[in-house]
Amino acid sequence: MKTKNIFKPIGLFFIILCSCINNEDFSIPTLGEDKEYVNFKSLSDIANLHQGNLVTFEEETTTSGYVISSDKDGNFYKSIFIQDTPTDPTIGVEIKINDTNLSARYAIGRKIFINLKGLFLNKTHGNYQIGSKNTFGNGIERISVNDYVYFIDRSSEISDVTPTLLDISELNEKHTNTLIKVNNVQSEIKGLQYATPNSSSEYVINRSIISCNTSEKLILTNSVFTSFKSLFIPDKKGSITGVFNMLDDKKYLTIRNTNDIDFNEEYGCFNNPTEASLADIKSLFTGVETKINQNSKIKVVVTSDLSEKNITNKEAFAQDKTAGISLFFSDIHNLNLGDEIEIAVGGLNLTENNGVLQLNLTSSNIINKTTGSLPVPELITIEQALSGNYESKLVKIENVQFKDLTKNYASENTLTSNCTNELKIIPAKTDASFANNLVSDKKGVITGVMTNFNGVQIHIRNKTDINFTETYTCTSVGDGSESSTDLYFSEYAEGSSNNKYIEIYNGTGTTINLANYKLQLYRNGSSVATKELELNTLTNTYLTNGEVIVIYNSSANSHIKNEGDLSSSLAIFNGDDAISLIKNDVIIDVIGTIGEDPGFGWKVADTDNATKDHTLIRKTIITKGTKDWYKSAGTNASNSEWEVKDKDDFSSVGKK
Repeated sequence: MKTKNIFKPIGLFFIILCSCINNEDFSIPTLGEDKEYVNFKSLSDIANLHQGNLVTFEEETTTSGYVISSDKDGNFYKSIFIQDTPTDPTIGVEIKINDTNLSARYAIGRKIFINLKGLFLNKTHGNYQIGSKNTFGNGIERISVNDYVYFIDRSSEISDVTPTLLDISELNEKHTNTLIKVNNVQSEIKGLQYATPNSSSEYVINRSIISCNTSEKLILTNSVFTSFKSLFIPDKKGSITGVFNMLDDKKYLTIRNTNDIDFNEEYGCFNNPTEASLADIKSLFTGVETKINQNSKIKVVVTSDLSEKNITNKEAFAQDKTAGISLFFSDIHNLNLGDEIEIAVGGLNLTENNGVLQLNLTSSNIINKTTGSLPVPELITIEQALSGNYESKLVKIENVQFKDLTKNYASENTLTSNCTNELKIIPAKTDASFANNLVSDKKGVITGVMTNFNGVQIHIRNKTDINFTETYTCTSVGDGSESSTDLYFSEYAEGSSNNKYIEIYNGTGTTINLANYKLQLYRNGSSVATKELELNTLTNTYLTNGEVIVIYNSSANSHIKNEGDLSSSLAIFNGDDAISLIKNDVIIDVIGTIGEDPGFGWKVADTDNATKDHTLIRKTIITKGTKDWYKSAGTNASNSEWEVKDKDDFSSVGKK
């Protein structure tokens, strides 16, 4: 610590200083080092006196501190900030004074003594303040312009105050009102002035400073009256020094002047990244949204096929030798199957979407693209696939066949290798080039990307991923031996918030006129319908064979709405409310038992409360409804007519 002692004989300094300050009585009080103080307490001891209420100093009490603020450039106003030591402080305090040009008297580094008798201590948002009692007696205000010099003595000591070096992530309330320094930061947005432009009602302009170490942010507060308000914050990177404060968990910094901004390195937190394996990057995920703070890049090959339209231009799969991953773009991309790309991952987020780990990025994060070589698909069995250990990796499975040969690729279906085990295949998107093709009626090899989206499934890129040339050996569950005689419930969802719908399927082999059909809702065990919906209210009152209608809650999410046909208040139901499908006033299908209140919901397939916080999907082998809910619900997964899905699994709505 460097210390300067200023002695009384240099009277010329005082004469000059007096001429610069407008004060009626500018007599310099006796310098602190020459006085003996009664009842001296450290700044920390003074702060500890505050126990939630305003502290009144009625007896002679003195404390001291080192000035760390300056109002010379107008970024501090009618306050000085002090801390208990020039280096490694433990406490900082704001002294509120109803005067300006305070820096001329209380220079940075000056040790001052405060005579506290007649003053008050308060704490607001973690900020210790000393001043006079306000009119209401419940807080403090600035010490009078005529009085403060009698409360504050200047010592002859001026020290070099060393800011405490911290990362933004390390800053907390204990650093309030102290001088801190943060390295490796930059303005979040380039090309901004400190405090211009501003509206007539704004007195402070906030600018966001971001850490290249942790990606956390610090709010730089600048007065619109500061002398440097029109200057531009340097479009570079470096360190920033200032007086720290907090409000509502947000972190603020106030600089004394532009010398506190030392930005002299190239702008950009993640310049010249080093290559890392995809497995290493995936291992950073903490289970919740995780920002990648290391300056890394990955080199991966795209394994999805945008050209066949079975994936959107905001999604892609890619992998390297160590792992695969799902990519989600906030803009659109034009990546093709086999493209080798380098992605700068520093600052990007890893998130989990319905069981799938994805890297969130924009196309600008791709720093290089060339034509690469597709990885050789890993040969696995269905049992290995179901382990979930191959997420987002390209695989090949032999000796498999579809369980339902009556469906096209856009429908839900499963694969099997022994007619018993099942691996779901993700339904093709409706505009995929092969969506309307019937699935292969043979057996063979499937290639695709494994995904854990709402359970283990396989995604095929194009029709060549299905190489089935051998004889089919199972009995198709949808071989058409039994046709539906009427409409029936094919799907039901009671999800989070208002995500609720009912799906009705026509598998009769003919177009059905809906004029004679209606739905009834029975709330809380009622045996009398409390809500009714006539299906002839639909715009199109005819339901084609193989199609569904979806009745949904008007406040459901956009995915449900996009697949839905009619919003209705009937879809404002809970898991303990029964629903019936009626034709010509005769019940032909039910969900729940009319007149019974099960509590929270009914058990289905041995799953408690399955009609609450779940999605129910009618099995493909079921071809008609029933009035017997307990027969429909079953006692286990085998004899139930329903598959019980997790809450908010809406992946098959509208796709029976």
